[in-house]
Amino acid sequence: MKTKILITGGNGNIAIALANEFKKNNKYEIYLPTRQELDVTNLQQIKEYIDNLKPDILINNAGAISLQSIKKNDINTHKNIIDVNLTAVFACSGAVLENKPDAKIINIGSSAGTKPRGNWSSYCATKAAVIMATKCWADEGIDTICLSPGRTLTKMRKSMYPNEDPKTLMTPEDFAKAVVKIIKNGYEKGINIDININNVKELMNA
Repeated sequence: MKTKILITGGNGNIAIALANEFKKNNKYEIYLPTRQELDVTNLQQIKEYIDNLKPDILINNAGAISLQSIKKNDINTHKNIIDVNLTAVFACSGAVLENKPDAKIINIGSSAGTKPRGNWSSYCATKAAVIMATKCWADEGIDTICLSPGRTLTKMRKSMYPNEDPKTLMTPEDFAKAVVKIIKNGYEKGINIDININNVKELMNA
């Protein structure tokens, strides 16, 4: 029986790269739902989808960002980022573990979770929370890890920094190769690993 992997945020470059990398091993069965198929802000849809699928591995990859100062006091924008980046991680992970307590939970964090950046407060705060949640869940005995990409060549990044030199960015494909290698080689439960253009080659070839 193949290992079922559910990757949230199915339209994203990282999600697609992860799916393609995992597909190279025929022991995996990959599920890459789009937002229409699995809206991670819809708690009922999460429960129904996961109760039906019962994945063995969950990769919490869905993400949202909006660069905005807290001075604007646009709480709805911040709330949406929190719902996608943090609440959904709890909702999806809880639903998976309810079905399979021994499931593996892989959280996609961000280097922004450990590095403060002006106008990124809601994004940085949610990613910092995901890193800490991963550590707490490991303390409960859950098989979990947080993998935090640095600056990566994605649609989301390009929309924020259209003039950025792509040569200075990590590719989603290299990030995915590093993720698969880390999972294959084993890891300390609860650890957060920063993966960036400077160390990705070493990690993917370890």
